[in-house]
Amino acid sequence: MIRVGAQLSLSRGIAETIEEARQAALNSLQIFSRSPVGGQSRGLPNPAEMAQWLAGANIRPLFVHAPYFVNPAAVDPAMVERAHQVLGDEMLRVKHLTGDFLVIHPGHRQGATTERDALDAFSRTVLHLLSKPGRILIENASGQGKEIGARFEALARILGQIGPTPRVGIMLDTAHAMAYGHPLSTEEDWHHLCAVIRDTVGLSRIKGVHLNDTAYPVASRRDRHAALLTGCLTASALGAIIQTADEYQWPLILETPGKTAQARSEDLQIIASIAKEVL
Repeated sequence: MIRVGAQLSLSRGIAETIEEARQAALNSLQIFSRSPVGGQSRGLPNPAEMAQWLAGANIRPLFVHAPYFVNPAAVDPAMVERAHQVLGDEMLRVKHLTGDFLVIHPGHRQGATTERDALDAFSRTVLHLLSKPGRILIENASGQGKEIGARFEALARILGQIGPTPRVGIMLDTAHAMAYGHPLSTEEDWHHLCAVIRDTVGLSRIKGVHLNDTAYPVASRRDRHAALLTGCLTASALGAIIQTADEYQWPLILETPGKTAQARSEDLQIIASIAKEVL
């Protein structure tokens, strides 16, 4: 069975968000455990209660997205320490939430730092985080500005430096892949992207898909998500994505515009309709 979820706001509280997901028939979920742009971190529920809420709503896996206000690829010692502290704390928060994965963007080159140096710095950050409990998913980037990690070859370098471990995988973002230069207008486009992934990080390292369309053209290197089938993603490519996700048991997580399940109702209907055709 294909598992479908969405990034949902916790503005009304975690229990209410899980109930919102249940009522929308979502069986996976992604949240921020704290504001992604800074400020005081919010309190967390009792782990036993959290596990009970998730089980009652049949939601797994639970993805927790790391905040954006630290740069895990920084080389400045003070910024490195800050990233290690914040993200290390986030690993513990994921465990407290009985979550399954912490999703991390690779970050960006600092100043005149080379891409290789930034990739190496990010790898060191991930190795530091592995001293904490939990699992990490590295998300492919769109390549805008000084972002690193848009090339799957770069992600493969990171995984090579971390070494073989089941605790680190990849979260594939379709909007970011298109923004970097991988078209998704045909089934063949999707299979070509899968071949790139197979030859670099390996399809077995993918543990979920951020299923998003892109508001800007392919290869624009601009990160702007759009509702499904309103940008460069087509129905035929989406059908192929759903088939592969079903084969590999990859949860599909919507990060399309909106903060609620209701805001993604059309996207959810599109997924359900196409899944009936291709599965």
